[in-house]
Amino acid sequence: MMYTVEKANLISEQLRRFTTGYAHHVAGQFANIEFWLHEVQESIKTIDEYNKRFNNIRDEQKKWIDAHGTVVYDYCSICGEKCELSEGNGNPPPPVRASSNELKAVRKELIDSTYFFLLRCYRMRLLTKNMLEIKCEEIGTSIDPSDLEK
Repeated sequence: MMYTVEKANLISEQLRRFTTGYAHHVAGQFANIEFWLHEVQESIKTIDEYNKRFNNIRDEQKKWIDAHGTVVYDYCSICGEKCELSEGNGNPPPPVRASSNELKAVRKELIDSTYFFLLRCYRMRLLTKNMLEIKCEEIGTSIDPSDLEK
């Protein structure tokens, strides 16, 4: 799994735990709300800038391969090294891009888990409605009015 997705999933999982955890744990994590929101914002930025970073990797690898004549050899299952009988399979394959659907889903899950953590904080009266609106805006989401009625 790639770093961008792993990081977002790790943060989402942490926030999900806080959302369903004991109230005293939530209160403790709320003391670090700015840290968690910063982590979420950085992860969103990492997801949003993925294509630019991928293109940089792809382009630089191609330049290196072309400049150095890099060749991939067959793998020898006996000695675990490159096969001495191999002529080489040609240029290494290009890196594999993550699908935009996967990135979109991970991004949505990250925002959703943050939103539900913020709602839990609101319901525990750790956040006012105004503060909740500000925090939701920071992560690029709005508040569903029906969530405030529960």
